[in-house]
Amino acid sequence: MATTHAAGWTATAITKALHIQYPIIQAPCAGHTGADLIAAVSNAGGLGSLGAGMIPAAQLRTTIHSIREKTSRPFAVNLFCRAAKPPTHAELQKHYPGTDDVLNEIRTELNLPIPTEFQLRSPPFEDQVNVVVEERVPVVSFTFGLLPDSVLQRLWSAGTFLIGTATTVQEALALAGLDPSDPTRKADAIVAQGLEAGGHRGSFLKISHDDKHHQQLPVADLVKAIRSTQNNGRFPIPIIAAGGISSGADVYHAIHDWKADGAAIGTLFMLSKESTTPQGHRDYMLRAKANAVEETKITTAITGKSVRSYPNQLMKRIEAASKKSGGEIPNYDIQSSKTKDIAAYATQNGIQDYMMLLSGVNAPLAAEYSEQGTLSAAEILNKLVNDVDAKIAAA
Repeated sequence: MATTHAAGWTATAITKALHIQYPIIQAPCAGHTGADLIAAVSNAGGLGSLGAGMIPAAQLRTTIHSIREKTSRPFAVNLFCRAAKPPTHAELQKHYPGTDDVLNEIRTELNLPIPTEFQLRSPPFEDQVNVVVEERVPVVSFTFGLLPDSVLQRLWSAGTFLIGTATTVQEALALAGLDPSDPTRKADAIVAQGLEAGGHRGSFLKISHDDKHHQQLPVADLVKAIRSTQNNGRFPIPIIAAGGISSGADVYHAIHDWKADGAAIGTLFMLSKESTTPQGHRDYMLRAKANAVEETKITTAITGKSVRSYPNQLMKRIEAASKKSGGEIPNYDIQSSKTKDIAAYATQNGIQDYMMLLSGVNAPLAAEYSEQGTLSAAEILNKLVNDVDAKIAAA
């Protein structure tokens, strides 16, 4: 028998479109979202998501099969949009004074070999697309830009529901087909990624502090601003709020107050028992409040693209070297390829100073809400749902 929820808050445009029970999406935090977590969230009535941006095609196919062995419910695969022209092998080997020098210093301190050449971190995008089409993945989310029209048509022809990422109103308009310069829809729904969100920023258009449509905003302001572009507030595609959502009260505000159609939650599910969050990273988030660590910040230092992470020595030393040398931090394709060996070694060995400690702003709240990481994904989702029900009933 279907459960009746207070005020019918679960019946939103996103739950209807995706055929899920609750408008709660587990954000596709790359490196933290294995088959167990994704299936657990989907089985509990939400939408589990695989962060596949760095996963080679063969491994992606295997993981999709593993998810399907654990759930028959909808799930999502998240892809990184790529630059139209990726760097050549020669461009990838270019030495950047300051940043490359400090990376070599760190390698020496960690007894890591200095690479004689670098390889792109990102697997071939077309190969990933082939897998999700062939496997008929029900939902594909994407970030860092717009999918090429040819890919859009392939995915839509396969019956895939597409969710794009917007960090500004203008990006949301572009995804919804409301940009006069290109009035063709690019997605079936959008994630409105507020400034509080952990991990990489999904930005793909120029940011401006002078033009309100090109400003990056806190999640509540961003969702409301996107809604306000339409006179009746009815944005043509569903809006999923993302950024710092770490409790049932946050989900309530997203759905009830901001009028979002769903809530995407990353850091909280990173602390669930099923997540693949490395132990050193998990411990850092769980103890952030007790240890009074520096708050998360947005930086381009560690991957070449804006990302919210805890400041550690990896971030600080790259930032300082870049500032001192007056040199640039190279773009994502290059910088992420040059820091991956250090981050991988540090992660494997629990060296928090040189890991990528990506996290949203509310990790201490997520630690408390997850009962210090002791709850399963299903327990977290059920707690969120029960708290929203209680909040509506008490209103």
